[in-house]
Formats: sequence, structure tokens, C-alpha cells
Amino acid sequence: MTNTDVGVMATTQAPFERRIAERTPTKQPGRSRNRNADQARSARPDIAILVYDLRASGVVLNALRIARAALQANLRTELWVMNDLGPMGRDLPAELHVRRLQQGQAGQHRALSSVKGIPALAATLRTVRPRVLFSAGNHVHAFAVAGHRLARVRDMKLIGRVSNALAATAPRKRSGLPGKILRSIAIVWERLQFRAMDQLVAVSHELGSDLVTYGKVDSRAVTIIPNGVDAGWIADQAAEPLDHPWFAPGAPPVVLAVGRLSRQKNFDQLIRAFAILRQKQPARLVIIGHGQNKDRDALQALASTLGVDADVWFTGYQANPYRFMARARLFAMTSLWEGGSNVLIEALACGLPIVATACPTGIREVLDGLPDGRLVTIGDAKATAQAMAELLTRPHEPLPSSMTLRDYQLSVCLGRYQGLLHTAAVPA
Repeated sequence: MTNTDVGVMATTQAPFERRIAERTPTKQPGRSRNRNADQARSARPDIAILVYDLRASGVVLNALRIARAALQANLRTELWVMNDLGPMGRDLPAELHVRRLQQGQAGQHRALSSVKGIPALAATLRTVRPRVLFSAGNHVHAFAVAGHRLARVRDMKLIGRVSNALAATAPRKRSGLPGKILRSIAIVWERLQFRAMDQLVAVSHELGSDLVTYGKVDSRAVTIIPNGVDAGWIADQAAEPLDHPWFAPGAPPVVLAVGRLSRQKNFDQLIRAFAILRQKQPARLVIIGHGQNKDRDALQALASTLGVDADVWFTGYQANPYRFMARARLFAMTSLWEGGSNVLIEALACGLPIVATACPTGIREVLDGLPDGRLVTIGDAKATAQAMAELLTRPHEPLPSSMTLRDYQLSVCLGRYQGLLHTAAVPA
């Protein structure tokens, strides 16, 4: 069963374009360059938060949360985007100024597009001169460092939020000698990026330790701030109706997964495990998330080959995944690597039992000590199926959120970002 998210993506572009137009000052002829420069200095932002695009991802979600927190702390904050495409554009705070660094085009290669945008970033940094450039995720760090170096603005700090596992710990794309060479290059490249930054934020303790061990970063430059959740808000969203026969009373239990249809999320393992589970008991698998057509087609073909395509639903992007979480019986995450998984913490907030791969990084921290959390080995579909079967057949009593979310209260996490950014942006 499929439902493409193209329609959702398309309907969100026009409102975002209007917001860009509303927030971008129009040029007024007759002003001298000096006067423009004076005005730019007088309105100098405290924080510029850099993201590549506005796709539905943990990086963008947390960037918007951090932007709201910075605004609430009376820090002049802007969001800078390389590519304005993506459904998260409709979630922008009305008071957040947005700068589009280049024209977004569907299907652009992210790395090549970022390289082409470095001159635009450097020029904008020289003109706008934010006190802090905050790189919101791993995939924009190299871009941020290059633009920062080219801009040569001496009193501008560069902070990077390390949102994903490092090259030294993430599984290689290629095996053999080519894979080793590529990994070695990636490790050196990451170290250069991290050392060029004034401060690093790691989203898990394991990731922070890896920055020191593998990234060769001074531990004093690393701050640990996990991704947080607002349990009350999630509960309100989860209470929204969901009219679908798969979630009707008496229907087979639903295993839920959420994430981009990409190699990192490793949904192949989940579908193979689900096929083994289906040999033992009735069940259904719902996968929420968007991706390229070729990736979705490959996963659908795998489900068909294994004979479970009638029981697998790719929903596409969902603005409110929590109503699915509230009605599912089990949450599964089979990622090859993470940083500090947002969706895993959100599933806990919804009281779901969880099966997750013991991937780098931070997953063990989230599930540590929880009776209804199971860790399985990457690539082991049989063990994944066994863990799912066990949790589906045993009684489940959700733990209070005060226990499961002990270190992940959103207000606490964002308060730490407010303190970090205020210290960096406001002169002592």
C-alpha cells in the first residue's frame, strides 16, 4: 500500500515563498553603500542558524526549535537556508527572519549544491555579520566552515551541532580497500571541520565521547545537549483522530517505523524481519517518511518479493505521526547509524515498546534500563523478528514519562541552548 508525499511537498512551497518575500527587505534606490552597511551593522543578528533545506528531518525540526528558543531569549535570530524546498516550511515561526542563500530546485544534489553556494554564504556573512553562525547538522558543517573562512569576519563565532554518528563509527558504504580509503578521507575531513569550530554540541554522550576520541577535539569545546521532546504537546497531537481500518479495534497489531526512505534508516532489515514475524502471527507494518522514488520502489519490491506487500504501508510524509504512534502496538528502528534519534524519544513519549538496532550513537542511552526496550544487531533480521514477537505477545504497561524522558525534557534541553547561544553572542 502506498501514498506518495508529492502532493504534501507541492502544497507547502507557495506559503514559504510568500514568507520569504514578506521577510526579505526590498531594495531602495538612492542609498549609499556606506549607509546600507551602517544599517546592516545596527541590525546585526545575534544568531544565524544554517540548514540545507526544509525537508522533514530531525535536523530541521531541531533547528526550528532552537530558533524559537533563541527568539524567546531575546536573541536576534535568523534562519538561513540553501534550498527552500520541503514541508517544514509551513512550521516557521512568524517572527523568524529567513534568508534564502540560493534558488532551490527539486532533485539537486545536496553536496554539489552546497559547494556552489559557498560564495553566496561567504558574501552574506560579510554583509549581515551575525555574531554566531550555528551549523545545525553534520551535512552543512563543511559548507559552514568554508563560508566562515572565506568571509573573514573576525568577531563571528562558529558553533556546530553534531547530529549524526562520525565517519569513524558509521558503517562504510563500500567494502574492501576502496571503503577503507574513503573512510580515512572522511575521518580527516571531519576532523578539519570540527577543529575549525569554536564550540560543538553533541546530541548524545556517546557522540560527545566519539568527538574527543575520533574527532580529536578538545573535550572543553564539546557540550552535550540531547534532543528533547514536549510530552504534553505530543499527547495533544496523539489524540487527533486517525480513521484507517488498520487501526480499528480487533485489527492485527501494527509495527510502526518513522524515517526517511534512505540507506541510513536500513528499512530493508525491518521488512525482512517483518516477513519472518508474519510467518508466526498476523501483523502489519506502517512506515512513515518520504524519500526518492527509487528508494521507495526498491523497498516496495522487497516487500512484494517476500510476500508481505499487502501488509506494508508506506504513508509518505505525515505532519502528525503521533496519532499513528498512539495507536501502534510496537515501534521499530533498524538504522545503521544515528546521532540521537528524535523519533525514538517521541515513541517513548507515546508509551510504545521499542525494538532498535544497537547502532552508533546514543541509542543505548535512550533505552538503557527500560523493560520494554530491545536492542538487536545491525543486519540480523531473525533477531529483530524475535524481539518484535516477544514484545507483541507480552503485556505492556507504559512507564510514566517522568521516567522514560528523564533526560529529554524539551524545555530543559532548549534552556541549555539558550544559555550556550547567549554566552556566545552577547559580549561579557
